[in-house]
Amino acid sequence: ETFPAPSAPFRTGGKIGFDRVLADVPCSGDGTCRKDPGVLPRWTPGVGNALHAVQADIAYRGMQLLVPGGTLVYSTCSLNPVEDEAVVAEVLRRAREETGRRDAVKVLPWPADLFPGLVRREGAATWRGAD
Repeated sequence: ETFPAPSAPFRTGGKIGFDRVLADVPCSGDGTCRKDPGVLPRWTPGVGNALHAVQADIAYRGMQLLVPGGTLVYSTCSLNPVEDEAVVAEVLRRAREETGRRDAVKVLPWPADLFPGLVRREGAATWRGAD
């Protein structure tokens, strides 16, 4: 099976690609520790570090498959900012580097009317990777 690949990501004009892409990437699974208590004893910081590059590659490829104005949803079951916020930061960095535009990609806030009772907070702005 093949998927449409825009000739250049973040271009203007034309409709080649998808309106929405869900990137549910492989992750360390540390966010599932309540339903799977065996996760935490096996967890090390190196797991998230090892997955970071492939997570960023999948998310970035998802962005390349979007039409201009499309939406990418990035999903993990991890609580580790190296697998979450750091991946989003890397995707933004790549997009800015490739296009030369700081506004090539926008991170949108969670819609207030979607799951209004859901308790949420801003993501981490800084993180520390393991050696």
